[in-house]
Amino acid sequence: MDKQIQHKNVIIFSSLITIFLLLVTNTWSLQKVVFATVKVNATNMMMNMGNSTMNQSSMLQRGNIAMGFNQSKIMHHFIATPSGGEIMIVALNSSDNDTIKQIKNHVLDIQKEFSQGNFTRPFFIHAQQVPGTKLMGEKKDLIGYSMRQTNNGSILLLTTNDQQLIAAIHQFIAFQTAQHMEH
Repeated sequence: MDKQIQHKNVIIFSSLITIFLLLVTNTWSLQKVVFATVKVNATNMMMNMGNSTMNQSSMLQRGNIAMGFNQSKIMHHFIATPSGGEIMIVALNSSDNDTIKQIKNHVLDIQKEFSQGNFTRPFFIHAQQVPGTKLMGEKKDLIGYSMRQTNNGSILLLTTNDQQLIAAIHQFIAFQTAQHMEH
Protein backbone atom coordinates (compact mmCIF):
# COMPACT_ATOMS: atom_id res chain seq x y z
CA MET A 1 0.00 0.00 0.00
CA ASP A 2 1.45 3.40 -0.83
CA LYS A 3 2.27 5.83 1.99
CA GLN A 4 -0.44 8.35 1.05
CA ILE A 5 -3.27 5.80 1.33
CA GLN A 6 -1.74 4.37 4.51
CA HIS A 7 -1.56 7.86 6.08
CA LYS A 8 -5.14 8.60 5.00
CA ASN A 9 -6.29 5.30 6.56
CA VAL A 10 -4.67 6.18 9.90
CA ILE A 11 -6.35 9.60 9.93
CA ILE A 12 -9.74 8.16 9.01
CA PHE A 13 -9.46 5.32 11.50
CA SER A 14 -8.58 7.82 14.23
CA SER A 15 -11.57 9.93 13.23
CA LEU A 16 -13.85 6.92 13.35
CA ILE A 17 -12.63 6.03 16.84
CA THR A 18 -13.29 9.63 17.89
CA ILE A 19 -16.85 9.57 16.58
CA PHE A 20 -17.52 6.26 18.27
CA LEU A 21 -16.28 7.63 21.59
CA LEU A 22 -18.35 10.76 21.11
CA LEU A 23 -21.43 8.65 20.52
CA VAL A 24 -20.75 6.53 23.56
CA THR A 25 -20.36 9.61 25.76
CA ASN A 26 -23.47 11.25 24.26
CA THR A 27 -21.77 14.44 23.08
CA TRP A 28 -24.29 14.75 20.27
CA SER A 29 -23.74 18.34 19.10
CA LEU A 30 -20.03 17.83 18.44
CA GLN A 31 -20.81 14.39 17.05
CA LYS A 32 -22.85 15.88 14.19
CA VAL A 33 -19.86 17.92 12.96
CA VAL A 34 -17.42 15.03 13.33
CA PHE A 35 -19.92 12.58 11.81
CA ALA A 36 -20.23 14.61 8.60
CA THR A 37 -16.45 14.93 8.27
CA VAL A 38 -15.80 11.26 8.94
CA LYS A 39 -18.57 10.16 6.57
CA VAL A 40 -17.01 12.13 3.69
CA ASN A 41 -13.49 10.90 4.53
CA ALA A 42 -14.62 7.30 4.97
CA THR A 43 -16.47 7.36 1.67
CA ASN A 44 -13.38 8.70 -0.08
CA MET A 45 -11.22 6.09 1.60
CA MET A 46 -13.49 3.26 0.50
CA MET A 47 -13.50 4.54 -3.10
CA ASN A 48 -9.70 4.88 -3.16
CA MET A 49 -8.78 1.57 -1.57
CA GLY A 50 -10.07 -1.06 -3.95
CA ASN A 51 -8.43 -3.93 -2.07
CA SER A 52 -11.18 -6.13 -0.61
CA THR A 53 -8.79 -7.93 1.76
CA MET A 54 -7.69 -4.58 3.16
CA ASN A 55 -11.32 -3.49 3.48
CA GLN A 56 -12.26 -6.71 5.28
CA SER A 57 -9.31 -6.38 7.65
CA SER A 58 -10.14 -2.73 8.44
CA MET A 59 -13.79 -3.60 8.99
CA LEU A 60 -12.84 -6.38 11.41
CA GLN A 61 -10.54 -4.03 13.33
CA ARG A 62 -13.38 -1.50 13.68
CA GLY A 63 -15.68 -4.39 14.65
CA ASN A 64 -13.32 -5.34 17.48
CA ILE A 65 -13.72 -1.81 18.86
CA ALA A 66 -17.46 -1.36 18.27
CA MET A 67 -18.56 -4.81 19.40
CA GLY A 68 -16.13 -5.30 22.27
CA PHE A 69 -14.81 -8.71 21.27
CA ASN A 70 -12.25 -10.24 18.94
CA GLN A 71 -13.83 -10.80 15.53
CA SER A 72 -11.59 -13.81 14.87
CA LYS A 73 -13.33 -15.65 17.73
CA ILE A 74 -16.88 -15.30 16.42
CA MET A 75 -19.14 -15.95 13.45
CA HIS A 76 -21.92 -13.69 12.20
CA HIS A 77 -25.02 -15.02 10.47
CA PHE A 78 -27.49 -12.61 8.86
CA ILE A 79 -30.78 -14.22 7.89
CA ALA A 80 -33.66 -12.59 6.00
CA THR A 81 -37.07 -13.76 7.22
CA PRO A 82 -40.59 -13.14 5.88
CA SER A 83 -41.22 -10.61 8.68
CA GLY A 84 -37.73 -9.03 8.84
CA GLY A 85 -34.48 -10.70 9.75
CA GLU A 86 -32.13 -12.20 12.29
CA ILE A 87 -28.62 -11.25 13.35
CA MET A 88 -26.87 -14.20 14.96
CA ILE A 89 -23.48 -13.87 16.61
CA VAL A 90 -21.86 -16.97 18.06
CA ALA A 91 -18.50 -17.80 19.58
CA LEU A 92 -16.50 -20.31 17.57
CA ASN A 93 -15.37 -21.99 20.79
CA SER A 94 -18.35 -23.02 22.92
CA SER A 95 -16.17 -22.97 26.07
CA ASP A 96 -14.99 -19.36 25.51
CA ASN A 97 -17.19 -17.91 28.25
CA ASP A 98 -15.66 -14.42 28.05
CA THR A 99 -16.44 -14.04 24.35
CA ILE A 100 -19.93 -15.51 24.83
CA LYS A 101 -20.65 -12.97 27.60
CA GLN A 102 -19.30 -10.13 25.40
CA ILE A 103 -21.53 -11.27 22.51
CA LYS A 104 -24.62 -11.29 24.73
CA ASN A 105 -23.81 -7.81 26.04
CA HIS A 106 -23.25 -6.52 22.51
CA VAL A 107 -26.56 -7.92 21.27
CA LEU A 108 -28.33 -6.28 24.23
CA ASP A 109 -26.63 -2.98 23.33
CA ILE A 110 -27.61 -3.10 19.66
CA GLN A 111 -31.15 -4.15 20.55
CA LYS A 112 -31.47 -0.94 22.58
CA GLU A 113 -29.69 1.25 20.01
CA PHE A 114 -31.56 -0.09 16.98
CA SER A 115 -34.92 0.25 18.74
CA GLN A 116 -34.05 3.94 19.26
CA GLY A 117 -33.22 4.31 15.55
CA ASN A 118 -29.49 4.52 16.33
CA PHE A 119 -27.43 2.74 13.66
CA THR A 120 -24.08 4.41 14.35
CA ARG A 121 -22.32 1.12 15.15
CA PRO A 122 -22.95 -0.36 11.69
CA PHE A 123 -21.84 2.97 10.18
CA PHE A 124 -18.65 2.89 12.27
CA ILE A 125 -17.89 -0.76 11.52
CA HIS A 126 -18.45 -0.47 7.76
CA ALA A 127 -17.22 3.14 7.38
CA GLN A 128 -20.28 3.98 5.30
CA GLN A 129 -24.03 4.37 5.44
CA VAL A 130 -25.46 0.87 5.66
CA PRO A 131 -28.33 0.18 3.23
CA GLY A 132 -31.75 0.01 4.86
CA THR A 133 -30.81 1.83 8.07
CA LYS A 134 -32.21 5.21 7.01
CA LEU A 135 -35.76 3.86 6.72
CA MET A 136 -35.25 1.58 9.73
CA GLY A 137 -34.36 4.67 11.76
CA GLU A 138 -37.27 6.71 10.42
CA LYS A 139 -39.80 3.94 11.16
CA LYS A 140 -38.10 2.61 14.30
CA ASP A 141 -41.38 2.31 16.21
CA LEU A 142 -42.72 -0.21 13.68
CA ILE A 143 -39.89 -2.72 14.23
CA GLY A 144 -39.87 -5.18 17.09
CA TYR A 145 -36.46 -6.19 18.42
CA SER A 146 -36.24 -9.30 20.56
CA MET A 147 -33.40 -11.52 21.66
CA ARG A 148 -32.96 -15.23 21.74
CA GLN A 149 -30.03 -16.75 23.60
CA THR A 150 -28.01 -19.66 22.24
CA ASN A 151 -25.43 -21.78 24.04
CA ASN A 152 -22.57 -19.84 22.48
CA GLY A 153 -24.07 -16.43 21.64
CA SER A 154 -27.24 -14.50 20.88
CA ILE A 155 -29.69 -13.77 18.10
CA LEU A 156 -31.36 -10.40 17.55
CA LEU A 157 -34.72 -10.80 15.80
CA LEU A 158 -36.09 -7.88 13.78
CA THR A 159 -39.80 -8.14 13.02
CA THR A 160 -42.38 -5.88 11.38
CA ASN A 161 -45.59 -5.99 9.36
CA ASP A 162 -44.59 -2.94 7.28
CA GLN A 163 -43.62 -4.08 3.76
CA GLN A 164 -41.26 -1.11 3.20
CA LEU A 165 -39.46 -1.95 6.43
CA ILE A 166 -39.21 -5.63 5.52
CA ALA A 167 -37.51 -4.56 2.27
CA ALA A 168 -35.19 -2.20 4.22
CA ILE A 169 -34.31 -4.92 6.73
CA HIS A 170 -33.60 -7.30 3.83
CA GLN A 171 -31.26 -4.66 2.31
CA PHE A 172 -29.51 -4.37 5.66
CA ILE A 173 -29.22 -8.17 5.96
CA ALA A 174 -27.94 -8.57 2.37
CA PHE A 175 -25.31 -5.85 2.87
CA GLN A 176 -24.15 -7.37 6.18
CA THR A 177 -23.96 -10.84 4.62
CA ALA A 178 -21.79 -9.56 1.77
CA GLN A 179 -19.55 -7.55 4.10
CA HIS A 180 -19.07 -10.33 6.64
CA MET A 181 -18.47 -13.08 4.09
CA GLU A 182 -16.44 -15.90 5.56
CA HIS A 183 -16.85 -14.30 8.98
